[in-house]
Amino acid sequence: MQIARSIATKVADNAVANAMDVQDGPSNRTDKNGAIKDTEPDEVWMAMATSGFRTVEQNDRLDITHSPEAEVEVEPVQILQTNSLVRVQLFNLLIGDEKTAVFEKARLIGALNLPNRREWSRWNVATGMTENDKKMITFLIPPEFGKLPSGALTVVELASPGDLNIARYKP
Repeated sequence: MQIARSIATKVADNAVANAMDVQDGPSNRTDKNGAIKDTEPDEVWMAMATSGFRTVEQNDRLDITHSPEAEVEVEPVQILQTNSLVRVQLFNLLIGDEKTAVFEKARLIGALNLPNRREWSRWNVATGMTENDKKMITFLIPPEFGKLPSGALTVVELASPGDLNIARYKP
């Protein structure tokens, strides 16, 4: 990154210097007739003129090669996966053994967003119907939502396979 900044700064300095030379009249880069003298291109100009970029296809991983001139550490690109949000009408809350069974099943399959076991009593588990496709789903309600009444609408994040749906926005 620092090398790129240095190159950009040098190119910008040269451009300003050239612009000032044009305003001042003939310079040491031109002969007495105004023709440009043959000069050797500098290293920065050569680096910029001979650089190129490879076309990147979708789902193409970057192939990073190490050059002896500069060792650059590159962080891997992380792809975020998002889940859909749907509006759900709450039908009822599960209590007792039914609620515990939902948590236990999620624990056994290795759900990632399962609350700690000692917090299970604070979380609510509900069933409801999605507003668009009228499917019944079971979802968790965080403690800060409190107990929602039957018929309430809430926005639920649909989980990836093997995880739990969670209410994300209060009605």
